[in-house]
Amino acid sequence: MARLKASSAKLDSEESELQHRLANRPAAAEKTGRVAALLGDANPEVDEAPDGVRARLKAIAGERVDLRAAVEIAQDRLAKARFGASRAICAEMAPTYAERVKTLADALLAAHAAHAALLSITNELSAQDVAWTGHLAPLQAHGLFGHEGGKLSIWLHEATAAGFIAKSDIPKELRR
Repeated sequence: MARLKASSAKLDSEESELQHRLANRPAAAEKTGRVAALLGDANPEVDEAPDGVRARLKAIAGERVDLRAAVEIAQDRLAKARFGASRAICAEMAPTYAERVKTLADALLAAHAAHAALLSITNELSAQDVAWTGHLAPLQAHGLFGHEGGKLSIWLHEATAAGFIAKSDIPKELRR
C-alpha cells in the first residue's frame, strides 16, 4: 500500500507540473502526429512535440485507472490478511479475555451488593424519619448502577448472552 500510495503521489505531482506547463506555454499551433503527417514530416517525438504534454496527461489518466485497480486489490488482500490474523490472535486471547470479563462481572456484582447495603442504611434512616442528608453525605451510586439495575443489568445480560457468565450468577433483581 505504501508503494502504491507513493506511485499515486508521484503521478499527482507529475500531472500538476504538466498542467502548469500546459497552462503557461505560449499559444502556438500544435504539431501533433496528424499535423506532421499532413505536412509530410516525420511524427514528432513525445518529449519534443508540443502535444507531448497532452499525451503524457492522457497516459497518466490511464496509469491512474490501473493504480486504482491495484490499490483496490491490495486493500482487499490486506483486509483478508488482517481478518485472518485477527481471528488467530482473538482465538489465542479468548481465554484471557473471558477471564477478565468474568473478573469484571464479579467486581460489578460485588459493587452492586455494596451499593444495596448502603441503600439499606439510607432507606432505614429515611423510614425512621432521620434527617440524615444534613449530617451524612448522600453518596448513593444510582448514577453508576441506575435504578433497578439500569446499565449494570444491561451489561450483565450482554455478558450472559455472549457466554461469559452464567445467568444464575446474576441476582434476580438484575436479570432481564
